[in-house]
Amino acid sequence: MDMNELVSISQGTLAIMNPTTPEKVLAAGRAAGLREGSRVVEIGCGNGTILALWGREYGISGLGVEAREDACSRAEETFRAAGLGGRLAVRCTDARSYVPGGPFDCAASIGASHIRGGFAATIDALLDLVHDEGTIVIGDRCWRSDRIPPEFAREWPDVLTEYEILGVVREAGLDVAAVIRSGADDWDRYESGIWQSVISWLGSHPDHPERDFMIDYLHRLQDEYFGYGREHMGWALFVLVPGFY
Repeated sequence: MDMNELVSISQGTLAIMNPTTPEKVLAAGRAAGLREGSRVVEIGCGNGTILALWGREYGISGLGVEAREDACSRAEETFRAAGLGGRLAVRCTDARSYVPGGPFDCAASIGASHIRGGFAATIDALLDLVHDEGTIVIGDRCWRSDRIPPEFAREWPDVLTEYEILGVVREAGLDVAAVIRSGADDWDRYESGIWQSVISWLGSHPDHPERDFMIDYLHRLQDEYFGYGREHMGWALFVLVPGFY
């Protein structure tokens, strides 16, 4: 099954397609200095919920970049429903080909570092989108410790510990202004939402040619989560600012 289709089936109905909450998203925006008139770009904006939250709370304007057409449609509807259609827009394109018309005040990538191939590459890409005093918000997985079972670590070669992330941030000439971690309840809610979406799809597609694949996908997700993920995998929002060097 095509990866974009798989994401749409398993996460497309989730308002926030990551293990975090609206309150934590707003805390990240506050730490990033968002205010009335701030221009923000979000790479991999999904259903548009993050930008809509910041738009309502802080009065930002900006752009979401998203490759999946169904997600773009939902993001546009999210912005309209929030009364933000005049300030927030969606560019339906591969983020790797997106070229901004000018620098933004803040660039975000929430759960989308895979687009660029990891945390360091994502920082580099986001730095190209902001002015010299701009801020960056990255939401990403991280190991809870450096003692990860090898069979699990091999499945996630791009995941870093928080201390390794700190080193990557400083290497890029930035400082960490805030870290807003997700807890076990956030993970349970997120993973359960994915399972329920897949189960709903299976119930409504009894004869689909990819049905066996989706059943296996559901069980692999659950095996991974209960076997290793819940204990060893973390997730956090990292707010980055120009470094003091």
